[in-house]
Formats: sequence, structure tokens, C-alpha cells
Amino acid sequence: MGLKRRAGNLRHRSTPIPLAESIGSRIKALRDEQDFTFDGFVGLTGLGRGYVSELERGLVVPSVVALEKVAQALQVTIADLVLGDSLREQLFEVCAELTAEDVSTLLDEAIRRADARKT
Repeated sequence: MGLKRRAGNLRHRSTPIPLAESIGSRIKALRDEQDFTFDGFVGLTGLGRGYVSELERGLVVPSVVALEKVAQALQVTIADLVLGDSLREQLFEVCAELTAEDVSTLLDEAIRRADARKT
């Protein structure tokens, strides 16, 4: 399963997990976009250096608490960190940039279309 033991009986992954690797890559890209140094980012999140390093490489599966700390440091939402590439996720990403009024209009249209399919 790609796990090895570390001091203190903690489990440590030696190979990335695809979803965790995707999240870690996104975190690193956002950190780089915002010109955070690694140490500066670690300090801002309050997470350990080793944990953040493993997080960015997909070697740990982050908890919701860890994701919240990272999201706050990067001034994004947790959804921004875990967003994938499906059509629904792409729609969510686009909607994040729209006004509340535009999102409401799109929601009304989606509901209308869903109701039309039921009949």
C-alpha cells in the first residue's frame, strides 16, 4: 500500500495518492502564484514543515482542519483546493467568479431544465 513506519509508529506514505497529489499540486501552485516562500507559508498555516512538504507532494491525505488552515493562508475556499476537472467542477470554478445575481440566474435555469427533464 506504499506505507512505511517512521519513528513513533507513525505511518508515512512513500508514494503519492492520486487525489492527495492533485490537491497538493494545487496548493503548491496557489502558493507559488502568491509568491509565498515555503517557510513563510508554513508559518502562516501553523502546520509543520514536514507535513506541508508531504502535503504538497501528495504523501498525506489532509484533514478538513488542515485544508481550512491552508485555505485561510491562501485566501481561498476549501473547494478551491480540492476542485477537480469534471464538467461540474469546472462549472463550480467558473461560478466562483460570477456575481450572486448571475449565479442565481444560472441556478434558476438549471432548475428549469431539471424540471423539464422530469416531465
